[in-house]
Amino acid sequence: MPVRASAVLSLLLLAGACAAPQTGTFIPAPIVPVVSVDVVEEQDPLTPFTLTVVDGILEEVNVTSDRSETVDGEFSEDLTSWTSDGIMNAGSTHTVVAKAVSSDGTVTEFEHQFTTEARESSGFAVLDVTPVLDGEEVGVGAPIIVTFTENAPDRAEVERHLIVESEKGHEGAWRWISDNQVIYRTKEYWEAHQTVTFTADFEGEYLGNDTWGGEDYTAQLVIGEAQISLVDLDAHTMTVEVDGEVVRTIPISGGSGAEWEYYTATGVHLVMEKFANKTMVSPGREEGDEGYYSTPVKWATRINSSGEFVHGAPWNYSLGSANLSHGCVNASDSDAEWFYHLAQRGDPVDVVGSPREMPWNNGWGYWIMSWDEWREGSAL
Repeated sequence: MPVRASAVLSLLLLAGACAAPQTGTFIPAPIVPVVSVDVVEEQDPLTPFTLTVVDGILEEVNVTSDRSETVDGEFSEDLTSWTSDGIMNAGSTHTVVAKAVSSDGTVTEFEHQFTTEARESSGFAVLDVTPVLDGEEVGVGAPIIVTFTENAPDRAEVERHLIVESEKGHEGAWRWISDNQVIYRTKEYWEAHQTVTFTADFEGEYLGNDTWGGEDYTAQLVIGEAQISLVDLDAHTMTVEVDGEVVRTIPISGGSGAEWEYYTATGVHLVMEKFANKTMVSPGREEGDEGYYSTPVKWATRINSSGEFVHGAPWNYSLGSANLSHGCVNASDSDAEWFYHLAQRGDPVDVVGSPREMPWNNGWGYWIMSWDEWREGSAL
């Protein structure tokens, strides 16, 4: 028996030694990119942060705040990191979304949220927006005049956060008049019959010079009918169009030009304010001076700051035939009253036929500037 068992064992060993080896396919483990970001809760909005990837490269990085603003950044040359650029919204939740891919095509999608430290408002805010009054409709030439509570810490940073949206579309630009006032004008007149929304998007925003914005400010301008008037000093008429149709041609008398200041200025004026009764006083003169006058008039519609109005002048018997005023556009009381009730702040009144040109900063003479000149006043 031992011999026979030994023989069997020998045969089994021999058979094992001669058998073919087992075969199979080797599948390596996938290379999984690992993405990380070096932010903390209550991240300083002034401090940049970096995304990095191990075992792969970054294909996409998007960072947005809960105020729908995007954080810019730059990739490294080897695409293994991305670093934010600029200042983030303060007191906001930011969402980081990234995609990385490894050399074998394995994709990792990464998402992370963090908040930024809040900043107290520095006190810089919108003080006033003109022309905006509840229930008011304004003309197609209306500017948006924004006055701030204090000087802008950085004009460009502030301007980036001033937003103008219109229902019918437009092109426009800001022009700084001073450090605490900026004015928006469109390239062409507004389209009539629409609402325009102005927003100072200041909440949590860095405005320059260690100044942070407080609450957002919003105002709406309701653009009414397109009421455009042409004052022709040679023809002694004022032709008024409403939505492209001539509704009245008014006989007028413009400035006499007996003195330079008595010319009605040439250029596009805008309606600024209205008075049912107003006393016209000679500018720069006091009672007893030569040329002094003080004349009560009715239905006075102001069209610049230096004293030009469209108003009733029943004593002027040259309406429609000669220019005899001190610079105002004289009309009959009935025509002046009609225009007074029609006129909206921001209605263009284009004066032609005078050698005296109105300065662009006389009242709301902003349309006197060419579009290219106007845009030069932007800080951006």
